[in-house]
Amino acid sequence: MDGENIMRNLLTWILVAAVAILGFFAIQSSQQVSGLQADVAARTEAVTALEGEKAALTAEIEKLKAESATAIQSATDAAAALASERTALADQVTALEAEKAALGEQLAGLQSQLAAVSDQVGALEAERATLTEQAATLQAQVAALQAQVDAAAAAPATGGATNP
Repeated sequence: MDGENIMRNLLTWILVAAVAILGFFAIQSSQQVSGLQADVAARTEAVTALEGEKAALTAEIEKLKAESATAIQSATDAAAALASERTALADQVTALEAEKAALGEQLAGLQSQLAAVSDQVGALEAERATLTEQAATLQAQVAALQAQVDAAAAAPATGGATNP
């Protein structure tokens, strides 16, 4: 029996050692599973956070798309308004250039008239000078005639008293 006891004890010790080894492996596997579960939980949290961030970024992108569409429409409207205003200003410039040309022609006509009037004024000034000279000559002749009339009137009065 001693051999049997020893065998039994030996078997018991082998079983205890095997159970201990299996327990050790079970503990290690449990720790690895816990680590993997913690890693999976952390990754799940990270994925959840990334999903939330993705949703926020998607919403932001949609908001920016709407804003850019509004900005593009506003820019298009502004460009159309500027093109219309440019056309109106070009028409205005054309009208002003035509008016400027007409005014230039009027100015040339007025300058021509001014030159003619200046010539007429010069001729009239010369005629006035001539007439002033003629008036002075006539005034001198009137004065001479008046002196003769006065002298003739005074001479008969004295001549009549001496000549009866």
